[in-house]
Amino acid sequence: MLTRSVVVLLLFGFFVSCKSTKAVGTTGLPPKSVPDVVISPPADAVKTARTEKISAIKNSESSFNTFSGKAKAALSIGSNANDVSMNIRIKKNEAIWVSVTAIAGLEVARALITPDSVRVINRLENEYIQKPFSYLYEFTNNKINFATLQSVLVGNTISEFITESTEVNINSTQTALKSTIESMIYDLMLNDQNKVVQTNLKDAGASQSLLVFYGDFKPISQQQVPHSIVMKSQAKSKSISLDLKFTKIELDVPVETPFRVPDRFTIKN
Repeated sequence: MLTRSVVVLLLFGFFVSCKSTKAVGTTGLPPKSVPDVVISPPADAVKTARTEKISAIKNSESSFNTFSGKAKAALSIGSNANDVSMNIRIKKNEAIWVSVTAIAGLEVARALITPDSVRVINRLENEYIQKPFSYLYEFTNNKINFATLQSVLVGNTISEFITESTEVNINSTQTALKSTIESMIYDLMLNDQNKVVQTNLKDAGASQSLLVFYGDFKPISQQQVPHSIVMKSQAKSKSISLDLKFTKIELDVPVETPFRVPDRFTIKN
């Protein structure tokens, strides 16, 4: 359960965050006899501002060839809570490697995800899973791919969800983006430095959602990289949350992704 939940959460879990709209009450002042005049900026100016903002957001994203991070994590699966340590290594567009250790530094799970496959070692139960990447679609929308996962883990935007129809709302302190692609709704909140502080993915039709918060930004290789990531996922009646506090992050250093399955392990289909 621990192994599968970690992988499900990191790769494709979802959590919903719905905002209610409040009706604005009257102020007690008499109605104005002349309606307010709203002057909208020219369409070209709006389009230019939108294009410039999206370009600024892209330029502010974490850029790397490799990512290596060590973190302390609080993992909750339903009513069960566990404190674990995690090592996360990424070879951009090639592989994501995750090692989970529990009490006394003993590794309990290891996962290796590529654009084509998902491999998991469960040391608690001496089991091994190897599946095609499409295995994840049992738990999430098939719009989710390796690049999606990679972006979520480092706090970047999900580029394939930002299209010409994406709504962009800008004010002095934050920017909100919203995209709807088929049954998927993608909401983003960014700070005044164009860094993602909240990602919200929802597939209402499948009752699956993911809410991710990013914070504690620190400079790494002249980039602002989040060192606090909170993920909350829901898939129908199953809820999982993961609170990651990175103690060390390195970019563009040599990384290894070792993955050897002991002979005694049972292959689980």
